[in-house]
Amino acid sequence: MEQYLIWLIIALVLLGTEMMLASVYLIAFLLGALTASACAFFGCSLTIQCTLGAIVIIAGVICAYFYRKKIALLNNKISLDNIDEDQIVFVDNILEDGTAKVKYRGALWTAYKADGAPITKGQHKIEKIDGTRLVLK
Repeated sequence: MEQYLIWLIIALVLLGTEMMLASVYLIAFLLGALTASACAFFGCSLTIQCTLGAIVIIAGVICAYFYRKKIALLNNKISLDNIDEDQIVFVDNILEDGTAKVKYRGALWTAYKADGAPITKGQHKIEKIDGTRLVLK
């Protein structure tokens, strides 16, 4: 069997594995196998095939690393951990201990201010959710 066909079979196996695992790094190995296949097709020696394939793999892994790092930074900026931040609630009922009962998202929540100041009636913004209580700004 021709060497370039062996490299193409390796590339197809890597492609199938990449599609199942969704790992960006396997794309680098796929491109390295395709490069080695092209070298074999044009009659280069096995040493040159492996060397050029390895160079492409190393460059691809470095690119994939920085790509994943950039995606991770973007995902942190669009975090869904605190989607309630800056949402508005209306305080109507203040309890004796300084907390309030507010209706938010169809449920009754206990709300308090983070700095310990007493809550006043009216409109407030949510700073964060602390367990089952709302922390107001």
